[in-house]
Amino acid sequence: MNDAASERNPTRLFAIVFLVVLLSTAFVLAFKMFFVLFAGVLFALLLRTAAAFVCRVIRLPYGVALTVLVLAGIAGSTVGAWLLVPSVEQQLEELGRDLPKMMTDLRNRFESTPIVGQVLSANTGNHFDPKSAGRAALGALGGSVAVLSGLVITFFIGVYGAAQPESYVKAALSVAPRRYERYVERALHEIAHNLTRWLWGRILAMAFVGTTTSIVFHLLHLPLALTLGLLAGLLTFIEYAGAILSAVPPVLLGFSQSSTTGLAVFIAYVVLHVIEGYVLTPLLARASVHLPPALTLAAQALLGEIVGVLGLTFSTPLFVVAVSAAKAFREEREHTSTRDDTSSP
Repeated sequence: MNDAASERNPTRLFAIVFLVVLLSTAFVLAFKMFFVLFAGVLFALLLRTAAAFVCRVIRLPYGVALTVLVLAGIAGSTVGAWLLVPSVEQQLEELGRDLPKMMTDLRNRFESTPIVGQVLSANTGNHFDPKSAGRAALGALGGSVAVLSGLVITFFIGVYGAAQPESYVKAALSVAPRRYERYVERALHEIAHNLTRWLWGRILAMAFVGTTTSIVFHLLHLPLALTLGLLAGLLTFIEYAGAILSAVPPVLLGFSQSSTTGLAVFIAYVVLHVIEGYVLTPLLARASVHLPPALTLAAQALLGEIVGVLGLTFSTPLFVVAVSAAKAFREEREHTSTRDDTSSP
């Protein structure tokens, strides 16, 4: 009996190690698809809560409400693209035409500044290279195709996930060991609840930043006002780091026009993000998840270093998943211990 057990244990240990290595290898080779799937989960949570809200307000069946939301979203995206794409395209053409002169003026204005002048001289050069611009455009086109395919996959994962969420919960519970079913079920509930709250808080913050920055940039007569406003709103999805990343293009464009415009853009950007970070976000935190800034930035730096832009983008929601799962496991273990203590004689 002992010999048989000793023979099975190494086999079982080898199978576990092989499975871990296989899953780790699959993640490394297809980590981009992992983030696409995770984006689909976020979209499913968004659709689910929106459909549930419509059900409560209009008293529609859940399936009908979800269908109406999906069709309305497709129609709204189509109309929005039809209205915005020509304007954004025109602004991009104007920027491409005026960018060499802007960068030259910016370099001439700050070439006497020790640090800024050296950086601009090293990165702008003395002329605009059409071949380099063409290669960059082709790279951007390839990236756009990959992004578009990822968005399509995310869309369908979100729709199917929102249509039958219970099926996927049952599938997750079916592969979990029986003694851990309660832990997994509680963790899934906690993750879905906290992710949904965090996601809606980010969406409201994104809408505020995108709208206000577009208006301010337009009032300051900044080139690409609408495009830069949309970029600022989208990058607000990345807490803290997104504000810094989205500030660079408008500030540079402002200083390329004049020092007064650049300073005005910088001040306006700081004021708007202070309102978002210290007024709007704390108010939303009452109904959403508020994570410690230091831990959030640490997670962004870690995942950004490991997997690049995708890791930086989804670091905060993945951090929410990790914290929610750990909290759910701890609470379930304490609940089980308390129940065992009360049931014992």
